[in-house]
Amino acid sequence: MEIYSQTEQKIIEALGEFQFLTSSQMVRLGITKTRKGVYKSLANLVNSQRPLVARLNYEISPLNGRPEAIHYLTHFGVRLLEENLEADEIKAPRRVAVAFTSDYKHRVSVINLFIDLRKWADEQGYQIDHTSFYFEQNAGSNRHNKGGKSLADNRLDIGKGGIDYIIPDGVAIVDRGEKKPLFAMIEQHNGKDAKRFLKQAYGHTLAISEGLPSIKYDVKHDGDYVANRVFCVFEHPACMASAMYRLAKSEDFQPFLPLFCFKSEEAMEKTGFGTGWVLANGKPASFA
Repeated sequence: MEIYSQTEQKIIEALGEFQFLTSSQMVRLGITKTRKGVYKSLANLVNSQRPLVARLNYEISPLNGRPEAIHYLTHFGVRLLEENLEADEIKAPRRVAVAFTSDYKHRVSVINLFIDLRKWADEQGYQIDHTSFYFEQNAGSNRHNKGGKSLADNRLDIGKGGIDYIIPDGVAIVDRGEKKPLFAMIEQHNGKDAKRFLKQAYGHTLAISEGLPSIKYDVKHDGDYVANRVFCVFEHPACMASAMYRLAKSEDFQPFLPLFCFKSEEAMEKTGFGTGWVLANGKPASFA
């Protein structure tokens, strides 16, 4: 019987929660204090006879150097979690070929956001009941998808206002005891195209107006459905400012203004998930 160190167990459990992680993200989670500290444990997990973890390496980019390797659970790792660590929901790729070079930065950013959410929930003593990412797929296969729509778990079918469906980058439901649960749709906006974000935001307003997220995820408090909030994180502050300005000036957006929270990646790095969010009009956002 294999004996795994505490650090190795934490790595396996973390991959079961977040699906993909770099060594820096493992440090961000507090598994070790430095990247060097995690390397030996990762090597043991990747290079064993029955590897529990697989690794994706990337070529050097002339602009950004070599991106960090991405790690994920093998079927051996999934089985270990199922049999020995009693994990409830295990995230692992459905396909072995999981290279996502063109999506690398965005996917890493989304996972960073969820790591910060996890840290905040732990600090507050809250329980995260559900998380899902845009890159997760339903149990069904695309070969059964005659309509041609994405089978992403996060897909919300709308079918009005010129929007067929939207796929939020993430969904999270946080149990806060006696308080209303925090029901969050996550949007990580990379790049400088504010119009692309505004179209996605419009889709969210249509979904909220129909109660689609609350119904799909059955989020209730004291018997009533809980409206979701949309947490929007931007790579570029100038793009965020442009999007916020246009939303704040829109009369149609006013009913939804309290439900959209904005923050830059830079601010997220400094303050984490729990504080520093603002509404489209620049006023502090509160979700206590």
